[in-house]
Amino acid sequence: MIKRLFFTAIFCLLAIFLLAQADSLYLLLPQFSNPFYDTFSRNYIGSTSAGRGYTGVSVLGGLDNALLNPASVLPDSAKFFIEMNIKPSLEAEGYPLYANYTSPFPLGLLGLSFAMENKFSLGVLYNLPKSITLDDYSFFINQGADLIQRFPVYNLHQATALIAFHNGPLHLGLNLHNQFHYIDDPIFLRSYERIRDSQYHLRIQPGIIYQLGSANIGFSMMPATKFSWNLKCANYDFKMPLWLTGGIEFVKPEFNIATEAEWEQTSDICDSFNDRFTFKAGLEKMSDKLVYRLGYHFTSNVYSGMIRLAQNVVNPDTSYVWNTVPQAVFIEDNAQHSLTAGLSYRFKNGIFNLSAMQVILGDVNKTQINVSLCFYLNYIFRKREIHLNE
Repeated sequence: MIKRLFFTAIFCLLAIFLLAQADSLYLLLPQFSNPFYDTFSRNYIGSTSAGRGYTGVSVLGGLDNALLNPASVLPDSAKFFIEMNIKPSLEAEGYPLYANYTSPFPLGLLGLSFAMENKFSLGVLYNLPKSITLDDYSFFINQGADLIQRFPVYNLHQATALIAFHNGPLHLGLNLHNQFHYIDDPIFLRSYERIRDSQYHLRIQPGIIYQLGSANIGFSMMPATKFSWNLKCANYDFKMPLWLTGGIEFVKPEFNIATEAEWEQTSDICDSFNDRFTFKAGLEKMSDKLVYRLGYHFTSNVYSGMIRLAQNVVNPDTSYVWNTVPQAVFIEDNAQHSLTAGLSYRFKNGIFNLSAMQVILGDVNKTQINVSLCFYLNYIFRKREIHLNE
């Protein structure tokens, strides 16, 4: 009787596994670059923005707000900006052995900005919009005699050049994002090859802010673009979908309130994907040298269900041992509701910023902490000049 129950349970599990394989989705992009992995891979860069619900498209400020809207960077004294982005690891479900999603590289933003003729803002910055590592993807073959182990990585590095023009209530800006998509050790079934590759791509981001009394109205966008990427075992037509964002900020003497929305046409990547909608709201209160921030952030689901792991289609290994390796992974619902909080302290040489974002409702319970420092270079150089003159 026990033996019969055992084989019945095995048969049911096998049937469920085969059904999942039949209904799974073939990916049109390399696995971890797909938008549903943004639940962990997305780095909300800019500690002041992250503290107020990641609002910033209508907020006039400094360089850490530039990725939301280049028009927001005001002409000010020369500044140096550095930000650390910390994401605690999360358990990765659905893999043969225990695994975690991690982001071991903590540098989120490094930048320099300065003004020209009080009407132009110029800036250069390195930033890391996405970073994810699967630690690790492992499975046994040859009846447990051998172990295959991989550490898949996908990072999106950006070197951004910024220019903004300011004339009265009108603020215009442009970002030139030099993107470097980096992949290391991607999952390819029926292949023992270890692949490391990167691909360069240029994206442009115009933006505008108009001040209307006590309200600022902002808008920014990035057009859809695509490029080809050959990863030896498979070729991809990589698509970066259209991205639009707009919002309004109400400016008061002691506090500011901002609300914004984003739309990303992720359905352009795959017909099975939904477009991504983001809603965010934030509050900022000033008190002498301190600024306090609170916010709410929501992103909608792009895709949930089974996905097929990539296969080597160029020269696949035909060994029967691959037949026992799981070929699909389940993607959880990627809608997320987050609460945010932040603090800034102004001191003589610059500004210290701290923020935290915590998912309070969603299948992927992500936490992110941003810590940044902004230094006024004019003050530092002037102080050094005075010291040398003495």
